Amino acid sequence: MPPSLLEGIIPEFDFRSRHSLFVAAPPEAVAAAMSAYRMEEEGSWPVRWLFRLRGLRAVRGRLRSALTSRGFRVLAERPGEEVVFGIAGRFWALRELRSLVAVEDAEAFARYAEPGAAKAALGLTIDRVPGGTRLSTETRVKCVDAAAYRRFALYWTLIKPFSGWIRRDILLGISARARASSR
Repeated sequence: MPPSLLEGIIPEFDFRSRHSLFVAAPPEAVAAAMSAYRMEEEGSWPVRWLFRLRGLRAVRGRLRSALTSRGFRVLAERPGEEVVFGIAGRFWALRELRSLVAVEDAEAFARYAEPGAAKAALGLTIDRVPGGTRLSTETRVKCVDAAAYRRFALYWTLIKPFSGWIRRDILLGISARARASSR
């Protein structure tokens, strides 16, 4: 198995969150389901409510377009196997979306060093395993300096459970779609 693209994008990090699940469907069905997944239709109502609670508009469109509409950019991809999205800024700011920076590519992400800010990469991985597929998500965050680290640590303490809930919900939605399509 080749090294993960996420490892190549952000090998050193300050914070990390990983989630995965087994999907009783072939990787091709999981990849198709991931491409077609729509949070506004397939996400659970509590997760949609979490976005509204934060004052964020509903997440619309397929997963890739929903992420890129919020400033994430695709930094690396192995079609059907792994995709890595990235974004940077001050995630803890009250007006979070206004403080985020869309880093255009992996090189810009690597160079990003705005004082008082952080950068985050989100990887989605599809691995063939006996009897199906392992679908995983991993988020890694690297803070630019100590001030950003302190702010992000507090922010992460507050949002990590909810962030994990959202990611698990996405995995479950993709899994359900993949299983339904491979029956």
